[in-house]
Amino acid sequence: MPQNIPFGERRYHRRTTCAFSIHMEDDRRSYIAYLRDLSLGGALLEPPPHFNPRIGQELRLTIAFRKRPGVAVVNAKILQARKDGVAVSFLKQGRSGLNQWRG
Repeated sequence: MPQNIPFGERRYHRRTTCAFSIHMEDDRRSYIAYLRDLSLGGALLEPPPHFNPRIGQELRLTIAFRKRPGVAVVNAKILQARKDGVAVSFLKQGRSGLNQWRG
């Protein structure tokens, strides 16, 4: 854990505010969601109103690159369901894991 973290702060990575749509899948269906902030370790998503998040639920996110062709496909786990969105943590994968970059 970094040494200069303010009291009460649990994030390991700096978050960047953003606003664009992504593809989100759970074990039942796929959705269009909005990415509200992003870091190396996780994100804040704004899912559609009909999505019912469960703490610990795993998702697969497909995020289009903004400045070049291709997408990043990452697995995530829901940490919090809040009024302003769903907080997820990116899951670490082994060398043959599902996190992918497609160009």
